[in-house]
Amino acid sequence: MRPLTRLLPTAALLAIVPLTATSCDTSPYAAVANKHVIKQTALNAELRNWSANKQYVAAFDSANGQSGVTVAGFAPGTYNSAWVASILSNIVTASLIHHSLSAHQQAPDIATLSAARAVSEISQIGWTSFTPAFRNTLSMRLAEDAAITPPSIGTATLQRVYQQYKQYFFSQVCLLEAATFSLQQAQQLSASTNPGGSEVCYDQARFENQSSGFRQAVMQLGVNGVSQPIKTSYGYQVVQVTSRTDIGFTPQVQRTISVAIINAQGAPNTVVQGLLTSARVKVNPEYGSWSQGQVVPPKSPGSSQ
Repeated sequence: MRPLTRLLPTAALLAIVPLTATSCDTSPYAAVANKHVIKQTALNAELRNWSANKQYVAAFDSANGQSGVTVAGFAPGTYNSAWVASILSNIVTASLIHHSLSAHQQAPDIATLSAARAVSEISQIGWTSFTPAFRNTLSMRLAEDAAITPPSIGTATLQRVYQQYKQYFFSQVCLLEAATFSLQQAQQLSASTNPGGSEVCYDQARFENQSSGFRQAVMQLGVNGVSQPIKTSYGYQVVQVTSRTDIGFTPQVQRTISVAIINAQGAPNTVVQGLLTSARVKVNPEYGSWSQGQVVPPKSPGSSQ
């Protein structure tokens, strides 16, 4: 399993949903964190997004099923109350981080967002199975976590992780794309140093929406490299990388990798713990209560809608 893979949702890699009440959302609250309301509709949307990702659910259930915590509840169409409590805990944490950064005018910059998106793709199980909007929010959550937390992992460790996955750390890649119905012709194009085709540039978000075969082929290429034939629904495709804008081993990348490792290991984050300790949090009793920086599920085991 890849070193950064996480099975438990955390504040860094959590689905994005609106966290504050709006004039048209009159649903009851799920929690209130420092006067910022987290609506039940927001929590329900978060739960649906996670539970719809089959890869994530399978990995979570496999890791936690023996302790009796799974995504699904006891009754059909319900969620496990302990899992719901963990998701709500992470929403509260993410809200506290977001509003703390906003209060100090410390929003993540573009470089941090790019680094966070790369790390999210590496670390989040089922990343491309989430909707594009959901992935955008996951990236922002991790970027905000990195913006508020100084790196605490040694530089040598961060460098090793970066070198292992540095092909993911780019902000744009441009390609020549040549398409053909014939495998033989595709093989001939692949053997050429100049296969031709139309030039297309992809940012991180657009690149993620391509097929896994396409992404894997491009990831393996350096600038001017030509791919082997890529099977498509209409035949075959051969691509050549014309340019690549790498992020590099920047401070933003180092902070983001450091936070992802901390979260994956379940290690305490002193900055976040400080926010949780000083926060005033009220939880809807339907979902449990707030104790020692997290939502504790209701005493009677069961399921949540």
